[in-house]
Amino acid sequence: MHIHRSVATARAVAAPALLFLLLLPPQASAQQMDHAMEPEAGHRMQHRMFRLPLGDWHVVGMAQVFPVVTTGGPDNGDGGELRRTEWYLTQPALMANLESPSRRLVLRTTLNFEGVTLGGGELTYGGWGEGFIDKRHPHTLLHEAMLSWNLWEIAGGGLSLSAGKGFAPYGTDDPMSRPGLKYPTNHHLSQVLERWTVNGIWRLAGWSLEAGVFGGTEPEGPYDLSNIRGFPNSWSGRLTRRWTSGAGSASEWEASVSHARVTESHGGHEETTGLSNAALRRSGPAGPGTLYGLAEASRSDPEAAEGYFSLLAEARYDADRHQPYLRLEYATRPEYARMGPAGSDDFFRYDHDGHATGATRWLIATAAYARQLSAYPVSLRPFLEVQYHRVRAERGEVPQGRFPGSNSSFWVLSLGARLFLGGGPMRMGSYGMLDPMTMMGRGMAG
Repeated sequence: MHIHRSVATARAVAAPALLFLLLLPPQASAQQMDHAMEPEAGHRMQHRMFRLPLGDWHVVGMAQVFPVVTTGGPDNGDGGELRRTEWYLTQPALMANLESPSRRLVLRTTLNFEGVTLGGGELTYGGWGEGFIDKRHPHTLLHEAMLSWNLWEIAGGGLSLSAGKGFAPYGTDDPMSRPGLKYPTNHHLSQVLERWTVNGIWRLAGWSLEAGVFGGTEPEGPYDLSNIRGFPNSWSGRLTRRWTSGAGSASEWEASVSHARVTESHGGHEETTGLSNAALRRSGPAGPGTLYGLAEASRSDPEAAEGYFSLLAEARYDADRHQPYLRLEYATRPEYARMGPAGSDDFFRYDHDGHATGATRWLIATAAYARQLSAYPVSLRPFLEVQYHRVRAERGEVPQGRFPGSNSSFWVLSLGARLFLGGGPMRMGSYGMLDPMTMMGRGMAG
């Protein structure tokens, strides 16, 4: 459903919406809220996750869904297709682990229902990938299905082998597990997901080395599993160093570097792209609350074309029930002829097998505020998120017409709520002994 409104109307909504969130009565104290329920929280989250015993085995998991309305458009007078308002149930997902008593064997599964709720994509200026542009594509129903074999103590360290459909060991956490609603432009530069992959992890003290081989071709729709045919034409690796500072409940830092060679099939021809990412992540206590921060740089290097880059920094501070968030991204993205599959006239679609006609450069600032109203196992977090974009032509041919020119600015306002059942957002992108649910279970057993 599209409801076209003026910029003034949307901006008028922002102030009272934010005031409403700030004036909501408190539902619980900071201790009752238990902000430590994020993945860094350790074993306390496990107590509030859904748990089903199956003899000596058990299933643990959680679910989420975010009802949201997004409105926005260019700053200039006539935004055409880009000036619109849309309603969504975004990021609906069910995550569960089937674990053996010792957690030697673990099946990690995530079902994503965006094919049902986001069939036409989610309005995301600057977004691109899998045939969608300026909208985020729906992810596949079988988002993760990874079976891991964990050898917890071997040669002074630990070893995990994982196989199935999920994330290749590359880049940073899936944006679905991070604080922002709208995915950053770098989603296809900083993560390699929904691939058929075999991953291995070696962990020793504060170091971990991950490597994987996978099929590089992206799925072409939310129910597409055919990209297994590309296995194992691609590979990736990630080296991570973890350390703490302070005493007691210390802050955790992570620094990682990763590289991937991804071979995809487009129109019957194989194309290989190099991907590189470096990141620094911090999550831990800060004053009366907790501070999460991430800084990352990503770059692509295609064999037969110029690449793209992204520089991103984001932070969220949790104190009592308040959760402000900021993100800044400076990035380039490809531009394509605006046409949908089979030549349909859809401004937000392009031919997935087509070649980029040019590139644009984006500066995107995001500010958000959320408030946690209820504690687990059912956690409700209403939020308001505002984005401002500046975009200019970088190279090649940039679409004109309904696209508002080569030097433009955009705004976006999103108002909604995050609903978590059985646990909060968990980090996504690693398996075996780095799987957060598995690690929390081990902490409880210990």
